[in-house]
Amino acid sequence: MAAPAMGPSHTPHIARLDVLRALAFLGVYTFHMTGPFPSLKLTWNGNWFDYAHWPAALYPLLPVGTGWLGVPLFFVLSGFCIHYSTLKRGGEGNFSTGDFYWRRWLRIYPAYFVCVVVCALLSPWLLIKYFNGWQVVAHLLMIHNLFKETFEGLNGPLWSLGVEAQFYLLYPFLLLVMRRRLSWGQCLGVALALNLVLATWFSLKSQPYEMTPIRATFSFPLVTWCDWILGAALAEAYVEGKPLFTRPNAWLVGSGALLLLAMNFRPLYVQGFLFGSVFFAVVMQRYLSWRAPLGGLERALAPMGLISYSLYLWHQPVQLLVVRWGYEHQLDQTPVLFAGFNALVASIFLFPLAWVSYRVFETTVPRCLAGLAKKKRVAGA
Repeated sequence: MAAPAMGPSHTPHIARLDVLRALAFLGVYTFHMTGPFPSLKLTWNGNWFDYAHWPAALYPLLPVGTGWLGVPLFFVLSGFCIHYSTLKRGGEGNFSTGDFYWRRWLRIYPAYFVCVVVCALLSPWLLIKYFNGWQVVAHLLMIHNLFKETFEGLNGPLWSLGVEAQFYLLYPFLLLVMRRRLSWGQCLGVALALNLVLATWFSLKSQPYEMTPIRATFSFPLVTWCDWILGAALAEAYVEGKPLFTRPNAWLVGSGALLLLAMNFRPLYVQGFLFGSVFFAVVMQRYLSWRAPLGGLERALAPMGLISYSLYLWHQPVQLLVVRWGYEHQLDQTPVLFAGFNALVASIFLFPLAWVSYRVFETTVPRCLAGLAKKKRVAGA
């Protein structure tokens, strides 16, 4: 059955994207809750996950272990939103590389800069294994994901923001060079070939994975660029009112089956990002085609999606500070209760902090900087 036709929203903002951002964040957030508790994690038995030796009472927590899939969902969402914004501004005919980089810098860097500086100041309390000046410099330049010694060095989740910044650097090349010569399918084919070559090479050079396919070598942007391009291709199909996946049910079943296999079979584990991205892109196509108003749960999630960037920036430092306090008060004797305590207390502090970060560093500060830059241009003219 062909997918229902999609079309652009009547407004530039698509509320259901906020719902998807919230779900992606919740996946990452709950996954990082288990980080300090090794007893809550599965282990490998040969090439397969060992479910038999995991306590039956903890089976309800199994979905938490897949929360890292929120990152490939974020990548697809990012590709969609960036290209959708370009299309709403008139497409490549009105695209300015300098203006694009300026708007991206305003959008992500002020809040990111504050987070990096605060994490550097709090490094003695954040359980960071090593800390030096290069950590701060690499993070401020957003190249920390490219080096083993700085990967997850100050604030673990920031590695993906380094990848995002490098996707932004690649976007004008995709839009103004590749897309003038290649179809979206061919662009995806090139990116997929890069993924397969680099992922195979890094797999041969790296140690086996334990719980996630996330490490410094695989955060090289060309490994996951196909995930981002997939989101951009989905955005163009959405605006044109055409389905990217013409047989969505088959794609959903196929990508879901491959994702489940990759998440349980060690040799394929490194491609969990790729299969997850395809699966989420198919889900996004179906979900964004709905014309019904947001339901109650969607309306509850949308505000979280609106501040999901600040939530993502700050969630792990807050979690680690709560964990450190728990260790000092010997609350780690019962890991499950300690994890629940961590989730509750961290959330109490995190959400107000993220809201302030959103209002100040994602909204007010960029608006002021943009206004100052405009006045300077006018004065210069």
